Amino acid sequence: MTTLNAIPTPPTNPARPALQLFGWGTGDDGQLGMGPTIDLGQEYTKPKRNLWVETKIGEDAFGENDAGLEEIAAGGMHSLLIDESGTVWSCGVNDEGCLGRLTKDVPDPEKPGAFLSSEALSAEFHPVQALLDEGFRAVRIAAGDNISAAISSQGELRVWGSFRDSKGRLGFSKSSDQQFFPESILKFTSKPGTMEKCVDVAAGNNHLLVLTTHGNVYALGVGEEGQLGRKIIQRRKINGTVPEKIVFGTRSRKAVVIGAAGWHSFAVDEQGDVWGWGMNTMGQTGTGVRQLNVDDEVQSPQKVVGLSKADLKGETVVQIVGGEHHTLFRTSGGKVYACGRSTSGQLGLAPDHSAFKDRRFPDFIPEPVRIEFPGDKAKKTTDPIVQISSGMHNNLAVTAGGVLYAWGQQTVGVLGTGSEEDSPTPTVIVRKDGSWTAVKAACGGQHSLALLRRK
Repeated sequence: MTTLNAIPTPPTNPARPALQLFGWGTGDDGQLGMGPTIDLGQEYTKPKRNLWVETKIGEDAFGENDAGLEEIAAGGMHSLLIDESGTVWSCGVNDEGCLGRLTKDVPDPEKPGAFLSSEALSAEFHPVQALLDEGFRAVRIAAGDNISAAISSQGELRVWGSFRDSKGRLGFSKSSDQQFFPESILKFTSKPGTMEKCVDVAAGNNHLLVLTTHGNVYALGVGEEGQLGRKIIQRRKINGTVPEKIVFGTRSRKAVVIGAAGWHSFAVDEQGDVWGWGMNTMGQTGTGVRQLNVDDEVQSPQKVVGLSKADLKGETVVQIVGGEHHTLFRTSGGKVYACGRSTSGQLGLAPDHSAFKDRRFPDFIPEPVRIEFPGDKAKKTTDPIVQISSGMHNNLAVTAGGVLYAWGQQTVGVLGTGSEEDSPTPTVIVRKDGSWTAVKAACGGQHSLALLRRK
């Protein structure tokens, strides 16, 4: 049987020089992974090279021949990496188990009777040993507030941490309050020759979406804002931690892209239609005016306005990210559209943009509007965007030419601009003519990460 979505594979030509990790924002809980003596209590308003990671590259800790990093993910107060050998590394707050390993009362292998420093175990990246032990070669990672997930080159899914709702800790599953080690949570009942596997995972604040080879989307976690695409009865909230399949219009529709934001979710089907659901208090699902003020949430998937394959003249949406009340959509042609809250520049639109002329919605835009970047000319994309990421109220975008842009609300330095002011439109953080080129970026709760390559 031919599957709709291919299992992701590791890069065949690793970057050389190896990709270096940069971080900015606050590292007061070790989430930047720069080490306990440098990281804790620091706030960086511009990208800072992670010297700990640079040292590890020289020691071949990430693979042979000065191997570096492949993927990054930034959660609420923790971070994940994948190195060139496929190992997952984690750092930051571990109260709910989202690091996938223990950080307290860990014996020191070199000093019998002594224990490793909890600060060092949190503020430096360490491998998720349980994945190493099972030969798990990671190719995808996702991080929410207190939840983490990874997908292997064999299409296997592992999840760890815990979900929290408005009343506190919801738990990891019906049988586990917190999961400190990676767990397999999704079992398929496939017939021989039609084995279903996982190909992608996306994390909101406290929910996960999983995409499979067969085009199915499963959702789990907190569902009190409709982000699971199904109604969760209050007294049975823990049932939301059991993965369930989502239906898009009809059961024949299959997904090729998924995206998760703070409290809302998205998918793109094989016909190029985009679907959104979940919290919609500020139009962040992009489903249009008709969906507003209906209990402030979209409980089942509805089509996003203006982003179908026909609307985009043959292009399709290939990536969706979002923050607490806003969403970004990236197209196959390198364009970016935004909708939702706009009070702190989250949408990347100039204050005099025509989209703000509708005075019915002074604080948000309920339908996606295209963002113009400094390099665009006459609305033509000259340096297409190849990757986007969103924090609570801020965003990052990487171009094909290696430029890194940031915009939105400036809190504890997360924009990396060096300024204390918000950036209502995309601002250059890594220049095209500088000594570094941007490859990937990730926004966390109060910190940002980027993989850069020295030219």
